Amino acid sequence: MAFTPKACSLFLVVLLGVCIQLNGAQHVPGARCKCPGTIMHTQEIIDDFEIIEKTHYCDTTEIIVTLAEDGARRCLNPVGRKAMFFVNCWNRINKDDKQKKRCLKRKAE
Repeated sequence: MAFTPKACSLFLVVLLGVCIQLNGAQHVPGARCKCPGTIMHTQEIIDDFEIIEKTHYCDTTEIIVTLAEDGARRCLNPVGRKAMFFVNCWNRINKDDKQKKRCLKRKAE
C-alpha cells in the first residue's frame, strides 16, 4: 500500500498536532506556583501578606509578603519561622481578610 507524499505530509502534521496537545495537557507538579523561589526570612517591614493553600496546580502552601518600603513582593519559605507565624495567625483569625492587620501588628521573630 503506497501513500502519496501529500497524504504522508498531512498525516505527519496531524500527528504532530496531537503530540503537541498531549504535551500541553501533562500535569507537572509545582509548574503553576506563584513563587518560583523562596527566602527564609526578611528584616524589612511587611505591609501585607497572602497565603495560597496547596492546589492541584501547586503542591506547596505559598506565603507571599508585600514589603512596606517599596511594595515589592517576596515569597517566604513555608517552613521558615516567619512564614509559619503568618500561617498560624491566618488560621487563628479563621482566614478573615479583614483581620489580617492583627497578624501584621504582632512581631514575628
